[in-house]
Amino acid sequence: MHLSLFFSPEYGFLRLAFLLSAIASISFGLIGSFVVVRRIGYLAGAISHCAFGGIGFGLWLKQTIAAGGLGIYFFCKDPERLESWGESIDPVIAATFAAVFAAFIIGLVRKIGTEREDTLIGILWSVGMAIGLLFLDRTAGYLSVTSYLFGDITFVSWNDIRTVALLAALVLVLTILFFKKLEAVCFDEEFARLRNISVEFYFQMLLILTALTVVLMLRVVGMVLVIALLTIPAATASLLTKKLGSMIFLSIFFCFLGSWTGIYLSLLLNFSSGPMIIAVVAAVYFLVAFGRLVCRKRFCQNSKEAS
Repeated sequence: MHLSLFFSPEYGFLRLAFLLSAIASISFGLIGSFVVVRRIGYLAGAISHCAFGGIGFGLWLKQTIAAGGLGIYFFCKDPERLESWGESIDPVIAATFAAVFAAFIIGLVRKIGTEREDTLIGILWSVGMAIGLLFLDRTAGYLSVTSYLFGDITFVSWNDIRTVALLAALVLVLTILFFKKLEAVCFDEEFARLRNISVEFYFQMLLILTALTVVLMLRVVGMVLVIALLTIPAATASLLTKKLGSMIFLSIFFCFLGSWTGIYLSLLLNFSSGPMIIAVVAAVYFLVAFGRLVCRKRFCQNSKEAS
């Protein structure tokens, strides 16, 4: 595929996909690093599956309002306007609310300690999917949710770009403002408490920021694979540095590189974009891990020879 195709009018969706992935890479690099350091990837998985409940509700609400349901018809009897109102509803917004709600519940139950954390995660994981499927069953007509599950770059729109940019800006600002406190909570909770830092509050903030980040790439990699993109680039960066600041920058780079390379290869080889992106970032992880192992063996061998 020639690079000139990126500037062709019929490949406008490709430019949108690249732009969306570039913006989202910033948030993924930031929050992914905290998730890997704090080892809460499993919590992010539960949040992402709860987001599917929001997707199902959003699709149901979108079609219901367009059909004049929920009493909307009494306020507006113009079918074209009702359809316009329904089309203006973005299921990703509903997914955002569902993900944030799940993050709040996890943080609240973790603070109260009335339920085992792993039990709660299992409940949220399954209930989120179940609610989404129930709403889809009540949605008339044929609906394809493949793009939300596994990603599809052909569905990326300017509305998605605006949503991702807004959420990414919020994540970036909050992370910059509270970076030191989040760092302390992730590395050493006891030290954070000794410094009079509210561990519960900032852990809850981290969960909410994770929830916002999860919905950033639903269109490109999908709900099922979004956790891999959140954790693999950060895990790759952690192989190269132990400093959180450097880890964040490397994580952003690996996420950006994997997203762009995966999108390009998916078009070149006619594969789905989401799985291809994950395959690329996973390949980079194993290459870095193998290179690190080889360098370590050579260093140990040289040390023995020198001694």
